[in-house]
Amino acid sequence: MPSFKRLTIEEARTLTRTELLPRIEEEQKYWYHRIHRCEMQPGDEAAFKTFNDIMHIAANPRGSDADAIVDGRPFDQDYWTKPLGELGEL
Repeated sequence: MPSFKRLTIEEARTLTRTELLPRIEEEQKYWYHRIHRCEMQPGDEAAFKTFNDIMHIAANPRGSDADAIVDGRPFDQDYWTKPLGELGEL
């Protein structure tokens, strides 16, 4: 499995959803591999929980274009282009 840098809350606060999604996809593959091959080690639970927290916040459709269409609001351009920390979501 290729090495990569695990996401941290501090780093995720500085990234936009557009920047986060490829990173989330790579880390998701890493965890899938470890879990399904029974390779989890002591301490992995905390790192996996951090990853899941970041993933669920980044993937949260609240405020997305889909909600704007349903609610008849203008699209929120910041959803994809502002860091999560600036949006107050992380």
